[in-house]
Amino acid sequence: MDKIKLLSRPIILGITVLFIALLYFFIDARYSTIFPRCPFNLVTGLLCPGCGSQRAISAILHGDFLHALRLNLLLVLSLPLIVYSALVHTLNAFRTIQLRQTIFYSPLFVKLFLAAVILFWVLRNIPVYPFTLLAPA
Repeated sequence: MDKIKLLSRPIILGITVLFIALLYFFIDARYSTIFPRCPFNLVTGLLCPGCGSQRAISAILHGDFLHALRLNLLLVLSLPLIVYSALVHTLNAFRTIQLRQTIFYSPLFVKLFLAAVILFWVLRNIPVYPFTLLAPA
């Protein structure tokens, strides 16, 4: 029973990710208005670190990586970490000896990543070239 419970999490997560990927593929967020806007941006008029992520995901799913970089550089650069974490999580569901994601438990990594997110957040809101390149196109 425990093995079924352990396997159900990655399966449900995989189905959810597949559903969202299909949604963003067939209803392209770059050109559709059905997806929600950023609440932080609506209230403040400023860009948060995640602004442009929905459109960037759609661009990636359509093979337009350069446009994805232009929409949200931080998301695209973070994708290898997200994929690595998803792979380790999935592999651990099928293994008795668990792989550890030591990078995410490193205080140095957490501090550096947080600093990068805050720096990206601040820089993309400076309305002067070259910082305007960080705003979603």
